[in-house]
Amino acid sequence: MKVQIREKPWDLAVVTILTMVLLMVIYLVPESAARTVLGLPYLLFFPGYVLISFLFPEEEPLDKIERIALSFGLSIAITPLVGLLLNYTWEISLVPLLTSISMFIFAFSGLAFYRRRTIPLEEVFHIEFEINKPDWKSYDLIDKALVIGTVILLIASGALAVHIVTTPRTGERFTEFYILGEGGMADEYPNDLAVNENGRITIGAINREHETTDYTLVMGLGNEFENMESIGTLSDNISLPGNNTYFERDITLNHTENWNMTVNFSVETAGLYRLKLFLLRDGEVYRDLHYTIVVRDE
Repeated sequence: MKVQIREKPWDLAVVTILTMVLLMVIYLVPESAARTVLGLPYLLFFPGYVLISFLFPEEEPLDKIERIALSFGLSIAITPLVGLLLNYTWEISLVPLLTSISMFIFAFSGLAFYRRRTIPLEEVFHIEFEINKPDWKSYDLIDKALVIGTVILLIASGALAVHIVTTPRTGERFTEFYILGEGGMADEYPNDLAVNENGRITIGAINREHETTDYTLVMGLGNEFENMESIGTLSDNISLPGNNTYFERDITLNHTENWNMTVNFSVETAGLYRLKLFLLRDGEVYRDLHYTIVVRDE
């Protein structure tokens, strides 16, 4: 049987359809193995392939091996560039990345199809191969053994690949814990205040523990948590009466859940303090952050 792709752009259609299937899989069954199976060519092959198809719609000057190699190479270059652009225009997360890369694939698939339509059919890039039924009787004993061994090896490799893809893997377990200054960035912290002057920080945590986790957030003035005394529940506005005191709040986060709160605080007594933030897990200090504050008389 002879298979030929020239008159109709089946290659571009397959790329486009598989991209849409991946988007539906991620939306409907985000934890399925199909996400990994389709996601690898989506990131590592499709973007480069449609770009090469647009740039070189003719059979020449690239042969098929060069097209495949360039498709992988360009995809590996395009994906980080898309991420860099998103860093300045949107954000680097699943939805922006899927949207940007999918639009790139759809756009260049359409442009490649248009360019192929503008050149003579005999010059258009094509894929042609034949599938023939093997003549098993013409094989000698060694050839038959090699064919059987190759088939067994391919089946075993496929089974191993399916097992690797479908078996859940637990990545590194950790919790992100951070504070942001008044500008919403990791700087401009309120570290020079007058007595009773309000300072503002944003406290945040992201659960990467692969399980629902209970935390206790502690904010106060002091050097060591064990030497500090609880004086209330952490709220949006608090007044810290002096050293070695803290406010606390219990938090429960699901895996990948992001939590943050903005806290306005003031210190009642002048002096040099260390503002400490502790994230407790199972009653023990799990993460801690701190910075120095100068509180001066008005």
